[in-house]
Amino acid sequence: MTFWKKLVLLLPSKRRAAERDMRDELESIREMSAPGELGNLTLAAEDARGEMGWISLERLAQDVRYGLRSMRRDVLFATAAIASLALGIGANTAIYSFLDSVLLRPLPVADPDSLVIMKWHAKAYTLASHGISWSTEGSHSDPGIGTVSSSFPYPALKVFQDRPDVLANAFGYFVGPGLSVTVENATESLLGHYVTGGYFQGMGVAPVAGRLLQPSDDDPAPASVAVVSHRFATRRFGVPQTAVGKTVRVNDEPFTIVGVAPAGFFGAEPGAVPDVYLPMQASSFGRDVRRDEHVYWVELMGRLAPGVTLAQAQARLGAAFQQFVAASAVNEAQRLDLPQLQIQEGATGLDSLRRKYALPIYMLMIMVGLILVIACSNIANLLLARSAARRREIAIRLSVGASRGRVIGQLLTESVLLSSIGGALGVALAWWGIRVLTALLSNGRENFTLHAALNWNVLAVTVGLSLLTGVFFGLAPALQATRVDLAPALKDAGARGTPNPRRRLGLGWALVVMQMAFSLLLLVSAALFDRTLASLHAIPLGFNREHVLLFAIRPSAVGYEGSTATRLFESVREQLSQLPGVRDVGISSRPLPMGGGTMAPVSIDGVPQDATSRHAVITSVGPGFFKTMEIPIVTGREFTVRDNASAPRAAIVNRRFVAAHGLTNPIGRVLTLDDERYQVVGVADNALAFSLKEDGRSAVYFCYLQSTRTVSQMTYEIRTTGDPMALAGPVRQVIREADSRLAIQDMKTQGAHIDQAISTEITLARLCSVFAAVALLIACVGLYGTVAFNVARRTIEIGIRSALGASRRRIVWMVLRDVLLMAIVGLAIGIPLALAGSRYVKSFLYGVPPNDPSAIAGAVVLLLGAGLLAGFVPARRASRIDPLTAIRTE
Repeated sequence: MTFWKKLVLLLPSKRRAAERDMRDELESIREMSAPGELGNLTLAAEDARGEMGWISLERLAQDVRYGLRSMRRDVLFATAAIASLALGIGANTAIYSFLDSVLLRPLPVADPDSLVIMKWHAKAYTLASHGISWSTEGSHSDPGIGTVSSSFPYPALKVFQDRPDVLANAFGYFVGPGLSVTVENATESLLGHYVTGGYFQGMGVAPVAGRLLQPSDDDPAPASVAVVSHRFATRRFGVPQTAVGKTVRVNDEPFTIVGVAPAGFFGAEPGAVPDVYLPMQASSFGRDVRRDEHVYWVELMGRLAPGVTLAQAQARLGAAFQQFVAASAVNEAQRLDLPQLQIQEGATGLDSLRRKYALPIYMLMIMVGLILVIACSNIANLLLARSAARRREIAIRLSVGASRGRVIGQLLTESVLLSSIGGALGVALAWWGIRVLTALLSNGRENFTLHAALNWNVLAVTVGLSLLTGVFFGLAPALQATRVDLAPALKDAGARGTPNPRRRLGLGWALVVMQMAFSLLLLVSAALFDRTLASLHAIPLGFNREHVLLFAIRPSAVGYEGSTATRLFESVREQLSQLPGVRDVGISSRPLPMGGGTMAPVSIDGVPQDATSRHAVITSVGPGFFKTMEIPIVTGREFTVRDNASAPRAAIVNRRFVAAHGLTNPIGRVLTLDDERYQVVGVADNALAFSLKEDGRSAVYFCYLQSTRTVSQMTYEIRTTGDPMALAGPVRQVIREADSRLAIQDMKTQGAHIDQAISTEITLARLCSVFAAVALLIACVGLYGTVAFNVARRTIEIGIRSALGASRRRIVWMVLRDVLLMAIVGLAIGIPLALAGSRYVKSFLYGVPPNDPSAIAGAVVLLLGAGLLAGFVPARRASRIDPLTAIRTE
């Protein structure tokens, strides 16, 4: 009989029919047989049942039914266990879904394992001395090898395309900054990619509709064709197929949509989901520098030829790239340390998102793993206490012939049933938790593209985790429950009375100690992150963050240049200042703090050169900026509309700049930046310009009206009398009236902008606080259960002590003494763990040492207080035991 037929026979209706047929057949055989020939009919029936129903599945079904009845009999225990498991498994599933999306999930393309990413590494100072400029978007510093980047000069693409024996396809792309896309007079700012013709072919994707870009689109003349994402086509045109043939204006240039990318395709970067794909030659930036071998700006990828390994590709292409960069050097000194090729696996795309989120996600995985361990140990503790009440039941099962393995299997089935139900509820919690965690990480950012999901991989891990946790917390109690002396257990002796002192410090005691140690570890982590967040919020900004609305526009994207762009900026500023509810309007190159910004050396006339080589943060602002941001002008004046292109060039410096250059009164002094001279007209108070965690930098402000360069994008700061976001609608109307082609970018409040700069710290602080609270609650429930069980076992002892004159206070202390002992041992284990683990979170801390005494002391006090409170309830109940009732019970 096949497995599935045997499984079907477990259904009640099928089972009854099979039983009836079996009895009829045995009865017929008995009637046709001689007396005694058939033997024991009951045994024959059992053999037949085992043959037709697969006895192990039948027993499993029996155990499941018994487990469900057991849960109905003890609803409180089942509810507590399932809730604890749902929290633990749900938290692990939610965090693992982010781990899967960031670190494990391959790109949604054909054969992702054959994709490779081209990178290079070199010393940053060497690059600068060679006249090489590179994009910092895909770059990071490695202490061992210097600067690592995935951007290349466009001519380097041919180096890889000329080796078809190594790469079956080589392609590149460039991220378009804030494209203004207009469809039917509606303009929005979207992320776009400029790609080479072999991009989609190399990625191995097929269009949903139309065609994708192809090598013929790499012609020198820009092709006015575009491919849009499935999300964009659905949102703007309803059905993706209807998007093909439609015209969209990108940066005020018409493009015909020739195809729609497949749903779920996001290119090579999991954290950057473009809506528009354009030919590389359509980029004005690309046209300017596509022949320059010293400008590194294109991201390059490739697909390995069949049979070629990563090591072979590194050896063959590394030499070819070295020849390319050596040819760009102008002397022998430059050839000594040029960029070296580094080929990496590309199955999961670029690693920029992994570098940013990997460590926080790993840290959160450890925390939720500890919560699950605490929950499992807590349930194991409850099962240990519950097994004591079932000693007589288990003894009867063993005495009537059940094997110990059979009873252990039945107890494990109950545990796995609990964990399975908890896992199912955990999936629902994870679905909700993923959205909460996404909202925390995005912190209001509209362009946040890190999205986790409950895919089959995550669900498979959840199922495995549920089964493993059921075995994990159920095995030890099952083994201990079946290790009983039958005679005393059948007499129901030992359930109460004075426990053996040697067994008082048993497995349950050890489990509580472990829970308290792990809880302390989480409490210390939460305290460190909370103090870090408090330190960040306490940083003096130097400006007022309240009631300020920020947004940016990019007129250069729709053809504004030079004075026309300046007039547009000022016209919009005047229109905004007239809106009801607006107090002041400022304008700057980037909002404060800039999250980086531009650093440049500034020299001052009359100050020795060695003292003027210091760098300062460079910011372009407009009239009214300091008043709007409420940055006091200490000396001199603020910029006005008279500081235009025809007026003498003016500059405002901050107090740190004045102190760094040893100036007493800088007003009227002349400073030089990039061979351009400016007169200092004012000194502003210190305000954070570079980043929130800066240690105090000099800053120089210039009036953008006097800029000799093209001002492509500016940010508006609007100080309001009420809720800043209430002005979102009127502001959009002003921009539409100024030019309907303009797209508003990153509209948000100043407070949201600052919070986004510390979104990782905010997320860690909030999540760690929640995780620590959950862990402490579970540990206290376990402690309460253990103490209550011990009190129940010591009922007679406590009654005798009361009869002999022991006061209630003494009995309470007798019970709390065990609680305090468990807490002290837990602290003795947890404090070294916390001290060791705090070193791994050092990179996330600010203004707080890793082994902060106050954080550890606060966690210790909180844990002791919660533990004593959990133990006080059963201790108080023990002190109220009536001596006569306790003795009569025995």
